[in-house]
Amino acid sequence: MNKILIALVAAVSLFVGAIVGAFFIQSFAKQALILEHKSPYDYNKTVETIVSRINAKDGWKVISVIDQADEIKKGGGADVGKVTIVKYCNAKFAGRMLGSVERKKMAVSMPISIAIYEKSTGECVVSVSNGVLISKIYGGETEAIIENVSREVEEILDFMAFKFTRF
Repeated sequence: MNKILIALVAAVSLFVGAIVGAFFIQSFAKQALILEHKSPYDYNKTVETIVSRINAKDGWKVISVIDQADEIKKGGGADVGKVTIVKYCNAKFAGRMLGSVERKKMAVSMPISIAIYEKSTGECVVSVSNGVLISKIYGGETEAIIENVSREVEEILDFMAFKFTRF
C-alpha cells in the first residue's frame, strides 16, 4: 500500500510540475520571441528614422514599407490604428543563409520585418523578432548568420537603446 501511495504522489507531482512548467514556458515564449521597445519619437518620425537608418547601413536595403492599417481598411477590416511594417534585407547575409539547401527553409523569414505601431496610450512601439533567441533554436551556421544579423539590427535600432537579450 505504501508503494502505491508513493507512486501516486510521484505521478501527481510530475503531472502538476509539467503543467506549471508548460505555463511558465508559454509565458516566457510570448515575451521573449517578439520584443517590444518604446521609441523616443512619435510614430511618423520613428518610421522615417528606421527606414533611413536601414538604407544608410552598409549592405542593408528597405524592400517595402507597408501601411498595415490602410491595407486592413482596404480589405474591409476594422480600424487598427497606426501600424507600419518595414521589410528589409541584406543581400550578403541572405546569400549566406540561402546558399545551403538545408537553410533554404529560412526564406520564410525573409525579408526581415520590423513593426512600428502606436498604442492606445499614444506611445510609439517598435517590435522585432528576437533573432538571438531564434538563432539558438537552429544552432550551427544558421545561428552564426542570425547572430550577425542581430548585431546589425541592434546598430540600426540603437537610437532607441535597443538590445536583444543574450543568454
